[in-house]
Amino acid sequence: MRYHRGVMRVDYHVHTEFSNDCLAPMEEQCRAAIAAGVRQIAFTEHEENNPREFLPFSFDHPAYLQELARCRARYGDRLLIRSGIEISEPHRYTVETARVLRRYPWDFVLGSLHWISADINTGTREFFTAYGDWRASFRAYFREMLNLARYGDFDVLAHMDYPARYCAPYIDGVYDIREYEDEIRAVLRAVIERGKGIEINTASLRMRLPATCPPQCVVDWYRAMGGELLTVGSDAHRSDHVGADIDTALLMARQAGFTRITLYERRRPQQAEIEDARVSVC
Repeated sequence: MRYHRGVMRVDYHVHTEFSNDCLAPMEEQCRAAIAAGVRQIAFTEHEENNPREFLPFSFDHPAYLQELARCRARYGDRLLIRSGIEISEPHRYTVETARVLRRYPWDFVLGSLHWISADINTGTREFFTAYGDWRASFRAYFREMLNLARYGDFDVLAHMDYPARYCAPYIDGVYDIREYEDEIRAVLRAVIERGKGIEINTASLRMRLPATCPPQCVVDWYRAMGGELLTVGSDAHRSDHVGADIDTALLMARQAGFTRITLYERRRPQQAEIEDARVSVC
């Protein structure tokens, strides 16, 4: 992995063993971040409230915060560590979302759409056939994302075209996100109006897919529409993925016209120059 000198390297979408699909200890992820030249990291653990979720759908919040404090004490001179949570469908599970966000001191909240309905996961064959054909399924996905953008409690909308990661075995054509520009622009408009942000998620590049999630054109639309809050994240579930392709995401941000990326503390956005590596660590 190559890194560019002087680039402000952060990773605002990382999982640890507190997530239901990750085995990497938080301390191991911290060491990996430091080795990768990451100066600031947010551990965004999965919070799933759909009872159909086949994995445990909530993590141990007090134990997570205790380990976070321990890692801050040990690595805080080299890595600024933010507390985070990735909540699936916060617009549908409003009571549960409000409870967990009110009870604990989160720095950063990702909002995700993993289940288009209570019964259909967007990474499964069922999703790509549920609406008649796969193109209609994508359109339904972005329309449901508009509900999340309008009504969910979150800071940044995660991996906007998440089903693109899994569509290859189930579609008979070429997925082109530009076919859904009208639906996506409606989502971006709602995000901007509410003072929320989007992320450039690089996990799809590790899956040998041609673009980040979302791809460059969506980042361009967002910026042209007046979007200002943009985070970058690897969506790492393994230590060797922490910080992966973050430089690509930063270059995409610059190409879209961003000179700053967004960081969060106690859910308040802060802007950092993309090429400013001088980060205060507390």
